[in-house]
Parts: sequence; C-alpha cells; structure tokens
Amino acid sequence: MNKIFSGFMLMLMSFSALAQDDAAVIVAPRVDADPTGMIVFAVVFVALIGGYVGYIWVKERKRNRTEE
Repeated sequence: MNKIFSGFMLMLMSFSALAQDDAAVIVAPRVDADPTGMIVFAVVFVALIGGYVGYIWVKERKRNRTEE
C-alpha cells in the first residue's frame, strides 16, 4: 500500500511539472469577432422589453376604462 501511495504521489508531482512546461508556450492572440451578433441581440432584446411594457400599458388602460 505504501508503494502504491508513494508511486501515486510521484506521478502527481510529475504532472505538475508537465503542466508548467505547457504554460510557457506562447499563444497567438485571438482575432476579435464580428459585433453584428451582439448588435442584433441588443436590438431584439430592447424591442422585446419595449413590447412587454407596451402590452402592460395597453392592458392597464383597458382595465381602467372598464372600471369607470
């Protein structure tokens, strides 16, 4: 059992050394993505919020007219 545990510990220690070697590799910078998707999402999101507010406003006006 002690041999298995010590072998396991040595294996884990060697993995950390390998991980440190991989961190030294220089990674090329990523090219910026096209912002069209974010712009479309923002427009649709604002339109949905506006539509929801408009729907609530129209329903409140109808409810107030029926109460009078």
